Amino acid sequence: MLVALGELLKDAEKNRYAVGSFNTPNLETLRAVVMAAEETNTPVTLNHAMAHNHVIPVEEIAPLMLKYAKESKVPMSVHIDHGKTPEFVHKAIRLGFTSIMYDCSELSFEENAKRVKEFVDLVHPLGITVEAELGNMLLSAGDGGAPGKKKEDYYTDPDAAARFCELTGVDCLAITFGTEHGIGDKPQILDIERLKAIKEKVGDRAALVMHGGSGTPAEEIKKAVIGGIRKINYFSAIDVAATAAVVKEIEAGAGKPVHYCELALIATEMLKKKCVEAINMFNSARTS
Repeated sequence: MLVALGELLKDAEKNRYAVGSFNTPNLETLRAVVMAAEETNTPVTLNHAMAHNHVIPVEEIAPLMLKYAKESKVPMSVHIDHGKTPEFVHKAIRLGFTSIMYDCSELSFEENAKRVKEFVDLVHPLGITVEAELGNMLLSAGDGGAPGKKKEDYYTDPDAAARFCELTGVDCLAITFGTEHGIGDKPQILDIERLKAIKEKVGDRAALVMHGGSGTPAEEIKKAVIGGIRKINYFSAIDVAATAAVVKEIEAGAGKPVHYCELALIATEMLKKKCVEAINMFNSARTS
């Protein structure tokens, strides 16, 4: 069942869980996420990240994402992750995405708010949910930020978050409070007190979103959900687990021919398994 992300977020807030938001840059991952959602009877969000457009163009994957969401036994939204240009997010509108992250977080607060507000005004009448980002999340792969700056210097300011939501009318806000994109050398420890402060300041103006879940221990994720996070973006841990499963199968073949179609099935099964683990970790598993 295809729905807007806003509907999923309302239920997540009511029942105090986080919606799993999973990137699906190929058919194997798309099928795995849908199977995991149906197995756990859980609503999820299917993502296409602008950064994955080199893996598969959005024009090619969008029809498949929409097909699987519409035919799913559980509610699903089809979401653009980190859309950074007007051209890309406008294309996503035409393709039928039910929610779009318009990421202008690299710009000044004023320009970020201005562009997001214009986008909200454009797509809200179409029933599209809008996500934005405030703060600057670092990459795990060696991105330490500007010289002389600490990681904490990039965290989202609670007062700024409240003002941003008020100015833009955005539906959900990705915030920075200790996570990093990808999987780093050490587990990420979250600033839960900052999260609570942001939640108190923002109130019910917008749902709070956490990116970079893969490098975060389960206990920290649980604290984040309790603290008010209502959507968690999660991809790297699932993706690398599938790679490991495929490598193991190739090595077990001892040099004999290995069929790619069989490897794809092995990868899909591991992707589904890790996705189920993530859904349960987000406290969003449903039972029939």
